[in-house]
Amino acid sequence: MFAPLSAALAQWTVINLHPAGALSSRANGGSGKQQVGYAQIGPTVGHIRAALWTGTAASFVNLHPAGTVYSIGYGVDGALQAGEVYTDGFPRAGIWSGTAASWINLHPAGTSTSSVFAAAGGQQVGNTNIGYYNAALWSGSAASWVNLNPPPNPISGYTHSSEAFGVKGGKQVGYVVNDGGIQSAALWSGSAAGWVNLHPAGNISSIAYCVDGTHQAGYVRVPDTSSHAALWSGSAGSWIDLNPTGATNSFAKGIAGSLQVGYAVFDAMKHASLWSGSAASWIDLSTFLPSEFIQSEATAIWTDGGTTYISGSGYNSLHQREEALLWTDHPPCKGDLNGDGFVDDNDFSPFAVAYNILDCTDPAMPPGCPADLNGDGFVDDGDFVVFVNAYNALLCP
Repeated sequence: MFAPLSAALAQWTVINLHPAGALSSRANGGSGKQQVGYAQIGPTVGHIRAALWTGTAASFVNLHPAGTVYSIGYGVDGALQAGEVYTDGFPRAGIWSGTAASWINLHPAGTSTSSVFAAAGGQQVGNTNIGYYNAALWSGSAASWVNLNPPPNPISGYTHSSEAFGVKGGKQVGYVVNDGGIQSAALWSGSAAGWVNLHPAGNISSIAYCVDGTHQAGYVRVPDTSSHAALWSGSAGSWIDLNPTGATNSFAKGIAGSLQVGYAVFDAMKHASLWSGSAASWIDLSTFLPSEFIQSEATAIWTDGGTTYISGSGYNSLHQREEALLWTDHPPCKGDLNGDGFVDDNDFSPFAVAYNILDCTDPAMPPGCPADLNGDGFVDDGDFVVFVNAYNALLCP
């Protein structure tokens, strides 16, 4: 479903998805009411866990399969989540259906590593490694694997490498290291044959990260060596430079209809960003964050039921950690603390916990202080009145 242009002008609300007790977290993508990414629950990389949310920090589900080293979620397709699981120090592409136990290993025989970075329409894309990276396409099983890497150049003998980062509508995007070693944004239609080189002439390198309909987005490294967020419509010549005035670098990571998201760098700091097809349309999404967030990124954008969502993360200087974030152009349902669309008994328990803590600045308070329903910095009787009114209404608008 396309994100309407009016969403670019929306007053965005930000929901902090960071799970209680986690050392860091990040939302990498989403679809419908779901978001995926990771949460780090211990001091080392081995404590990184693939994460699933449904719009609140309290809804966090740990997708990490038992007996594996660490895991990361990257994309959502209906009831499926996609990402990678490190089973023995090396990544294995996989999909879940809402629980850790549901993990399906997509790793193809004969490859040393594999990863999934996006999923849509029953397809998953990423890479496999057979001595070098090969862009990869799956349809829900290891046996369905399709190698998207172009064959060697029959004249020069040059062997390509490639990865795929986005998929939608039967199209896949990523990059191919083309003749001469130029990393070139690439567009596929389900097979290695007939891939389209999106790399604009005269530039250093490029990658396409996402696709939606007839458009692709990513970045182009321009002659002065800076990286500029980029938008294409199926050909190298269609490239549009999205880099905002004053930004030293920028990257587009997600696309939905006429909108693109990613980040732009100003004074060495990342700002989550939203575009609607031109550099002049740039909107700084970091302005909707609390002041303690000094850097931020947007990773994906999608719509569901008339609401536009943007996943990402921000660096919280108060807690000195990265935290998963969700922007939405529809105000959240006050009191729905578990994100199930109802304000009922299941929400009372997290409200009571927050009520007993009281002060939103208390380290024990869940990130974002979601039970502070009147926004005064405390969870107290004033919030209880709001909660009771929402409880009596039951169904979120």
